[in-house]
Amino acid sequence: MAESCSTEIESTILLHSWTVKNFSNLRPDMMLRSTVFSGVSTYTANPVSWYYELNPSKSVQGVGDCMMIEAYAVSTHVPRSRLHAEIILECNSGNITNPKCSGTIEAGAQIGGSMRLLRTSVNSYLVKDGTLTLGFKLTLFEEIRDGIPQQRLAFLPDVLLLDHYAALLACDKFSDVTFVIGEERFCAHKAILAVRSPVFAAMFDHDMQESKENTVKITDIRPEVFREALRFIYTGSAEKIELLADELLIAAEKYALDNLKRMCEDHLAMVLTVELSTEMLRLADTYNANQLKQQTIDFISANLKEMKPADWKSLIAANVDVAAEMIAKMAVTK
Repeated sequence: MAESCSTEIESTILLHSWTVKNFSNLRPDMMLRSTVFSGVSTYTANPVSWYYELNPSKSVQGVGDCMMIEAYAVSTHVPRSRLHAEIILECNSGNITNPKCSGTIEAGAQIGGSMRLLRTSVNSYLVKDGTLTLGFKLTLFEEIRDGIPQQRLAFLPDVLLLDHYAALLACDKFSDVTFVIGEERFCAHKAILAVRSPVFAAMFDHDMQESKENTVKITDIRPEVFREALRFIYTGSAEKIELLADELLIAAEKYALDNLKRMCEDHLAMVLTVELSTEMLRLADTYNANQLKQQTIDFISANLKEMKPADWKSLIAANVDVAAEMIAKMAVTK
């Protein structure tokens, strides 16, 4: 009996953008990471998510100083099919060729190769008033073997899900735990807190006073900061991160909210200045923000001459280990 196989190729286009404010102030050795983007194929409703890493300046032999962008897949669930992606950085200029990468989407792996663009072209066509705007077009190709008729009936993820969780947080209905911060009270739901934070899970799972009384008193976090941390737990977003990033990082460390902590580190690295650098390094070292710590060490090492002697001396006196890392870094870069 002869064997046979049927393969279909279907495609879905996903448009998205990434804006980097104050890009003109970004140091050449600072790596940036975008938020996680997500989309769904229109044919089989397969979800996929990805993010970008940006190197603002890398010397390429025979080419010159380039901005490099790499795409990485976060997760995908692909039964009986394979996903491929072609990503184009749309520069909207007839003077340059749009960079692109193409490859199979596998969770945790890079999608294709690097996209590169000369820094002169970046500054001319993609940067305006110091802000870099990147527009991407991701074409998702599905290799579907032997047909998947049942998947044609699959429903798209509920786009209102996060709105519903936000509404749940905004009202007291069905809440089973109350947080007390000074005169303010915050009602929440143990199940949601526990699944999002291992610290809350341990708090409610063990025979602790908070679990018995369903009341948690907090004295080391301001109400507006805790409100924003709760928003992240329920919706995955932090609307006031630009105003509260340093305090949110501390709250994220306390409750083991790793993604929120990473978001805070990314924002604080973007606004790093000579004046803020020593305090930022103390913050990063105290609360185990290793990514921010390394970026700050690199920044201080490169800008040591611009720092006030008093700041440098206080940094050495406060933390000998960090000072040793700084000296080692400067020795390597000389």
